[in-house]
Amino acid sequence: MAAFTPCFPAGFDGLPEPLLPRLAEAAAPRAEGMLPQALVSTDPGLRSSVVDLWQRIVRATPADHLDRAGYLSDLGATLRARFEHTGDQADLDAAIAAGRAAVQATPADHPNRASPLSALGAALWARFERTGSQADLDAAVSAYTGAWEVVSGAPSFRIRAAMAVAELVAESAPGRAADMAEAAVWLLPEVTPRQLERGDQQHALGDFAGLAGDAAALALADPRGGQPERATRALRLLEAGRAVLLSQALDARSDLTDLNRQHPDLAARFVQLRDQLDQPAGTFDPADGSEDIDALAARQGRAVRDRHQLAREFAQTLAEIHALAGFGSFALPPTPGKLLAEANQGPVVVFNVSRYRSDALLLTQGGITHLELPQLTAAALTEQVDAFHRALHTATSGTDKTQRRQAQAVMVQVLQWLWDAAAGPVLDALGHHRQPSADADWPRVWWAPGGLLGLLPLHAAGYHTDPVDDPGRRTVMDRVISSHTPTVRALHHARQHAPVPDKPAQGLVVAMPTTPGLPDQGRLPHISSEVAKLNQHLPKLILLMEPDSSDDGALASSAHTPTKGNVLDHLPSCSIAHFACHGASHPTDPSKSQLLLHDHASDPLTVASLAPVRLDQAQLVYLSACRTAAIETADLIDEAIHLTSAFQLAGFPHVVGTLWEVDDQIAVTIADAFYTHLCTPTGALDTSRAAWACTRPCARYVTVTTCPADSTGLTSPSCGPPTSTPAPDRTAYRRLRARSASSWASFCSAPARLIWSPSISPSRPSRSAPAILSFKLSLTSAGRDRWAGSGGAWSIGRRLL
Repeated sequence: MAAFTPCFPAGFDGLPEPLLPRLAEAAAPRAEGMLPQALVSTDPGLRSSVVDLWQRIVRATPADHLDRAGYLSDLGATLRARFEHTGDQADLDAAIAAGRAAVQATPADHPNRASPLSALGAALWARFERTGSQADLDAAVSAYTGAWEVVSGAPSFRIRAAMAVAELVAESAPGRAADMAEAAVWLLPEVTPRQLERGDQQHALGDFAGLAGDAAALALADPRGGQPERATRALRLLEAGRAVLLSQALDARSDLTDLNRQHPDLAARFVQLRDQLDQPAGTFDPADGSEDIDALAARQGRAVRDRHQLAREFAQTLAEIHALAGFGSFALPPTPGKLLAEANQGPVVVFNVSRYRSDALLLTQGGITHLELPQLTAAALTEQVDAFHRALHTATSGTDKTQRRQAQAVMVQVLQWLWDAAAGPVLDALGHHRQPSADADWPRVWWAPGGLLGLLPLHAAGYHTDPVDDPGRRTVMDRVISSHTPTVRALHHARQHAPVPDKPAQGLVVAMPTTPGLPDQGRLPHISSEVAKLNQHLPKLILLMEPDSSDDGALASSAHTPTKGNVLDHLPSCSIAHFACHGASHPTDPSKSQLLLHDHASDPLTVASLAPVRLDQAQLVYLSACRTAAIETADLIDEAIHLTSAFQLAGFPHVVGTLWEVDDQIAVTIADAFYTHLCTPTGALDTSRAAWACTRPCARYVTVTTCPADSTGLTSPSCGPPTSTPAPDRTAYRRLRARSASSWASFCSAPARLIWSPSISPSRPSRSAPAILSFKLSLTSAGRDRWAGSGGAWSIGRRLL
């Protein structure tokens, strides 16, 4: 047969008939190897040769051959790729015929049946868009529905099939569309099972960015039920489909007090298995090169099997706990009633931006309602985010004064649009039409922007050129105290687990005036001044500080060196932690974002390395470092994977994070002002005043603030100023805000999980500029809009605005 194999791709002529099936099997690997290139190639000759090869393979394969269905699917994919480049209707018709044959050749109970059904649905959808044939639309819906109904199929195929059905019937059958989209969201956790490592979970979720938003939008458009029912359903979908990994971790950290008391052995087993699964995956590179490939592969295989076994034991343990009386809801998401209870301290506003519609879900003591926001379209938001971040880059890093002023003007315009499209209508609906009186307790609003909207500063939205003494001034900061949370579930978890301090705060300060391995040792000349200020505010303080060195940071590590190990050793005994150092946000894997400590090159303090940390006495962490709340990965924009959420998960109920850079010297003034206003009239530090501390004016640099605690969804029961505390000097505040609009815009406070935003002077020491995220909408083959972003190299710096 080997003598005939090279002849097979050229045709059947002269080849022995009995050998054709075996020759087809031999040629299939070559065709499969050529297929990926053919699907994207612009070379028509390559596509045609691959089509011809697959056609010969299919013709030579008997009808009962096990691989015939796969061959037909590959033929259909190649034909459709050629159609998309040539527009030849015959190719699309042939692709549909091959797809139908592939479905027919696949047993009805086979798990892989979802794949050819989905491919057939996509081809029929393409022909419907070309011809408008209702028959093709109905057939596409039927094919995708069939793929969804393959319950043994891969969850990813089923989710895509369900969302395709939802999109195809959204106008004609909105109720069915809402039901299919909801079913897809509930299946989402199955693509991130605990046996997968963190990177694999993130990769799987990246394929479904925007899914929860579309499902929530369709739920709101469903004519069945009243507004409260639709709004509640939409909220449940957003809570289930956003920040999936964070929510999974939060649910696993449910209160163990009752379980420990009643079933201590089961509680211990649960904690042990949970912590083992939360450990970052080990690396398998042989340290000295002595381990051969086979041994390394065997060790990797054992690790994978061990993780699967841990996941099975964890699921079994959870099932045992749920079977116990009184523990049926252990480690499960909070009910809508519990979520609504989070509005007892002030409204929670959950935004949803979708290609179908955009809304704000309003959680108040009166219930859950929704407010449609017609100006907040997905296309408009994409354009504004792109404009804002490009302008921010120019305003903070540009060398031309005129260009910087123009960039600031663009930022002002974006903030005005943000008021008109989102913040203004919401505050009006909540009844916040004017600024409160100077002696009043200011109202609180918790924002959950979600997705791309989180890249804009909601709490800085408004017309900052309005007269400063106008009581109806159209700015968020003139009407409410803003806080942010990734999800309502995160807010619920934080309030449920916030510790009650019973002794003076013990502070940990981690300071890196120089950083080994960075150019010029990454010098931050004003960190010593920041440490001096912290010494005044934190009477009980443990200091880990990098010694200044002129020998490229080649210093021996000691107990007072800011290494990852020393930091993790001290955190459990410290209620307040302050990091003053460089930070790095990873452009492709947010779990690798890190604070750059002494040993960052060998043992970095990353998001992933904080996952196993459990802190019972933690109250406040202040991350005075670059990009600690930055989201660089467009496909994970809904996941809130960054350093601020990692510290939240570790146990800090108040987290001060940053999104872009800030001047090193001004950061000292900001930290001093924050801790000053964190003090009670008796001089004690009260972390429950964090939101109030952030709203106080800070010298001449600060114009806008947010709550550090709630920035990660964590807050304390009392967030407004105590009645015995003097009201802020609003006159001085307004004078400060009366600066030119362009100057103010460069000071605007950053989006979620941030505090102040002082300006950066290009002529003064500052950190490297953040990578510009250029978001665009692209249409995938399944017809789904996706966010696609251009990242860039690591962005390293100390602080962000």
